[in-house]
Amino acid sequence: MAFNPKAFMQAQFVPRTARVDVPGLKDFFGGDDAVWTVRGQTASEIAAAMDASQKHQNIDAIIKAIASNKDQITELKRAVGVSTDTPAEIIKRLEQLVQCSVEPVITLDVAVRLAEARPIEFYTLTNEILKLTGLGMDVKKPKASGETTKSEG
Repeated sequence: MAFNPKAFMQAQFVPRTARVDVPGLKDFFGGDDAVWTVRGQTASEIAAAMDASQKHQNIDAIIKAIASNKDQITELKRAVGVSTDTPAEIIKRLEQLVQCSVEPVITLDVAVRLAEARPIEFYTLTNEILKLTGLGMDVKKPKASGETTKSEG
């Protein structure tokens, strides 16, 4: 059967999500189950995550230009999560985690802290994001119309 572009264009898509157990973070979930919900990325988000490394280098240059001494440079870098020795892959994954954390919603400073303090959980979450991204969005299923009736025989 041939691809049906009309049906594809009419379809409604929803992001795939997954609930990821993060037992190593249970102390930070207020007694609730330690579950983090993530989703897959869109093409634009993939590109943004890949470009994050370049932005990171630009921020590093700006900090060096505005800071008056080495201690100030170090403090400014720490405050915004910038380090000249952070690998591009980590920067990309930080961006992915910020973009695709559904619950909890996090900021870059939280993602940086998670990567530093709990690298296994950081990789587990970002690997799940990559997996969901590879699967693509899900086709939205129509809701059931109501109760089903028993057929008479």
